Amino acid sequence: MDLKDPYIFFPLLITLNIIAYALNVGISKLWDKVYKHQTTISKKEIRNSLLILFLNIIIAVPGFILWTKGIITFSNNNLWLSFIGLFILMDFLMYVLHWASHNIHYLKKIHSKHHEHSIKFNCVSLYYMSPWESILFGILLSTIAIFFSFNIYGFILFLIFNWFYGVITHLNVSANSSPFLIFTTNTFHKNHHELNYKNYGFYTFLWDKIFKTKTN
Repeated sequence: MDLKDPYIFFPLLITLNIIAYALNVGISKLWDKVYKHQTTISKKEIRNSLLILFLNIIIAVPGFILWTKGIITFSNNNLWLSFIGLFILMDFLMYVLHWASHNIHYLKKIHSKHHEHSIKFNCVSLYYMSPWESILFGILLSTIAIFFSFNIYGFILFLIFNWFYGVITHLNVSANSSPFLIFTTNTFHKNHHELNYKNYGFYTFLWDKIFKTKTN
């Protein structure tokens, strides 16, 4: 399958993004039903989440163009090595960006929309954010792809992982749970939404430990 063929790339991109959105809603609703979490959702939240879904598709277009022009390149490196390398790099960069989003005025203003969901999450909390956050994440990924050459399937695997981890960390919790090794959990992220100035880590709390921004 030639992913550089726009007649393959874009239908696949659109389909997978819609499936991801639907799966996020389904998983969240099922979780809340099983664990008896009472949640509400407004038309405004639905509209915003659909806008972010649309932007998540659109922001892939510049990256696709850069790829077809040879500015972004992918290598034949081992798939898992590429995934691990991208995981470590993004874990650090997302911590820095997340910290900046709470401590730099203009970024804080942008990020505050996502923190409107602080007491409880609902089925679109993962997609409820300022459009600028979606755009900034796309720019970050494209910039990384320009400077580093990863295995394309390792890159895609990381994108799937990033989505799935986002779903998991935006599930409601009833009580604090123990951390899983060095990885963040929905409890960890829920505490971040409530406190606002702690727990900036996305995939691990390693950087929170190092920079002393982790809750006890």
